[in-house]
Amino acid sequence: MQSYILALDIAKHKTRFALCDDAERFLAQGDLPVTRAGLNQLLVTVHSHVPDPGSLLVVIEATGVLHLNWAAALSKARYAVIIINPLAARRLYRVKNSIRDNKSDPVDARGLCAIGRLHGAELLKLYRYQSELPRLCLQRFQTVRKQLRNSLTNLKKTYLSLLDLSFPELDQLMERDGVGLRQLLAQAPTPAAIARMRLSTLQKNWMLRPKAAALKDLAAHSIADPDLAQANAPALQAILRSLAALEEQLKAIEHEIQKVLHQTIAPETIALVESMPGFASLSAGKVLACLPADLLEHGSNRAAATRLQALMGNDPRLRQSGQWEGHTKMSKRGIELLRTTFFQVAFNASLHDPELRAYYLRKRAKGKVHEVALSHLMRILTRRLIAVLRSKKPYDPTYSSLLKKAACNP
Repeated sequence: MQSYILALDIAKHKTRFALCDDAERFLAQGDLPVTRAGLNQLLVTVHSHVPDPGSLLVVIEATGVLHLNWAAALSKARYAVIIINPLAARRLYRVKNSIRDNKSDPVDARGLCAIGRLHGAELLKLYRYQSELPRLCLQRFQTVRKQLRNSLTNLKKTYLSLLDLSFPELDQLMERDGVGLRQLLAQAPTPAAIARMRLSTLQKNWMLRPKAAALKDLAAHSIADPDLAQANAPALQAILRSLAALEEQLKAIEHEIQKVLHQTIAPETIALVESMPGFASLSAGKVLACLPADLLEHGSNRAAATRLQALMGNDPRLRQSGQWEGHTKMSKRGIELLRTTFFQVAFNASLHDPELRAYYLRKRAKGKVHEVALSHLMRILTRRLIAVLRSKKPYDPTYSSLLKKAACNP
């Protein structure tokens, strides 16, 4: 048991700290700037009161990425550091301080000290800070990829909006986001320009060849006003260039992600995840980037799967008070990237895994909507993932049927 508790309440421009001993006496507290000087001041203050690093426990409430630099510095100074979720901090603090606490009170540094005194030993087993730089690099890459994907989606929406003005009938003939059509619009961004092109020139683009004649005729009779289409043309061509550049950037970063993934995660582990129906290289990389290293070290498979569900926010959120009971919904309080990845994997598995497909259809037959049925598949996939990683054996689709046969023939 550590006899001293250091608590940090970290914000963007300042950090509030409190240092107390096991007799609940506060030895030092105050505000520090988020600078190297502020960090050095904290280390000097702590060392003056706690000469032995092994007797101090540092409690930090997770704050996006703002807490990471402080946690890394204190960990390098040989102090035991725990990072706790703000929701856990509020629950732990309110239970033990229900008389003094108000519902709207934030858990400040003094409150974190109280949590450290009461629950430090247990929290240290579960939430001890461990520096995993390669995994952090992979997580940051996934964040950048997500933002690029969002930007690409927004650009495509704008592109389709511009096309609605320039050539509104085009979607009656072909997919408007096709590569061949984009190449054509980069050269001829208006229906009038397309109508003036020779049919043989249009047919040189093999992606447009089957519909070249119909496209030329449709352009010649388009409702689009020639002056409006011409005024819209520079913007349409500019967004086509932006789409091409952003797609190239996305391909490059996906290549980098795969490179870092294979440098960070053992190939055998990646192969285990990819052995399950629904998982591909990209989805396996996202899951393994967000999966805590110590998740598989404690408890049963079901307990580990439950922790993983809570980590991604796929755990049920109960709503009830007295005799009133509301609808139980997905909490969505965890890592959004992990939850979204599992949702996409569940959708793929519902199409390609016969067992999960049958389970999905049974849920739909009971009146469950598509999203709710997929959330049930997410929980099954979570248990499968834990079982595969712990056993270090690839997924076996016949495993469940073998268990059923064994149960029927003891």
